[in-house]
Amino acid sequence: MEKADSKLTINDLYIGMEIKDKSQLSNIYDIWILLVKNRDSDGYTVQFIGSETNAESDKLYAQGNVVCPVYNDSLELDGDMYYEE
Repeated sequence: MEKADSKLTINDLYIGMEIKDKSQLSNIYDIWILLVKNRDSDGYTVQFIGSETNAESDKLYAQGNVVCPVYNDSLELDGDMYYEE
């Protein structure tokens, strides 16, 4: 499998990196990754990486971009349901 189609880790990511499909990020947990849809191709560009969204990430929406947030919650790995009482 070529790198453009493979699963990525947090160490592989950097701002400005282009990826082909959001599914490449399915092995990264508890990190917000905001992708901006490329206008001239089918891919995405990584524009934000962080443990929490902030004013920097909010600006991406305000600029009229097509923003695709990605967040995989590690609690879902366990398959257990947790309820607050």
